[in-house]
Amino acid sequence: MKTCYIFTVLFLTTWSCITHAKLSVVTTTTDLRALTAEVGGEFITVDSIAKGTQDPHYIEAKPSFMIKVNRADLLVSIGLELEIGWLPNIIQGARNPKVQKWQRGNLEVGPMVEPLEVPTGNISRALGDVHPDGNPHVTLDPIRAGQIALFIAERLGELDSEHKETFVKNAQAIQTRLQEKTKVWQNKIDHSGIKKIVTYHKTLTYFLNRFHLENPAILEPKPGIPPTSGHIMAVIQLIKEQKISLILVENFFDPTVTEKIKNNVPTIRSATVAVAVDGAPNIATIDELFETLINTVCGR
Repeated sequence: MKTCYIFTVLFLTTWSCITHAKLSVVTTTTDLRALTAEVGGEFITVDSIAKGTQDPHYIEAKPSFMIKVNRADLLVSIGLELEIGWLPNIIQGARNPKVQKWQRGNLEVGPMVEPLEVPTGNISRALGDVHPDGNPHVTLDPIRAGQIALFIAERLGELDSEHKETFVKNAQAIQTRLQEKTKVWQNKIDHSGIKKIVTYHKTLTYFLNRFHLENPAILEPKPGIPPTSGHIMAVIQLIKEQKISLILVENFFDPTVTEKIKNNVPTIRSATVAVAVDGAPNIATIDELFETLINTVCGR
């Protein structure tokens, strides 16, 4: 009888630990990690594959990443072919059936938030690194970031129904906060006098679109193609004609290309900017990422 009692206690204790185990989540980017961590709170653990200082197009499919994904209950990615060069290899090497494509443990958020710059017509390598399903840098729009939080909450709730309401409540709080802050940020942009910005790559498309900023020139002649002298001269001419006063270079690109432009247009301001959470020491949250970008645009 005593043995039976001990066995029952051990069984119930073990079962309680299992049922209350935290969900293990792996995200491809630090932006997704930050959103997921806030949505899941104490009921999940979350880690990202790419660092905030890395270009998420080009990540090495390391065995250590495969081990992380092997242990994951949920894999959250952008999709839209942002991770096409490395994530399929990690998933294959992880040998985790839960995170295979189309499974509940695999969530691609990019296609769910109305991608911009979806190309039409024939797409070929001659056009550069074009994403056929649209620009994948969706987390650089605070409104879309709030929507993504809700999608993450929904999927976490499917995997852990006991805490579904908490996940949704947390996501709604994120969405509401970012909506309110977007109004404040827009007001700052409006008062900055900045209307047009040159960027190195199309990383900031969603940010610029949200805050009604034009992007008349890209330093890359085509997506993924390094700047050429001829193209830079054309950009300089456009800057002079349109009186553009700001260049933003994403911090995983070489900013020295702007030196030639500044030699020809001394009045132009250029800045290297982080475009992901953890992209700089003072950017630990999605809010801080947008605050930093807004302050840079405004010259603060």
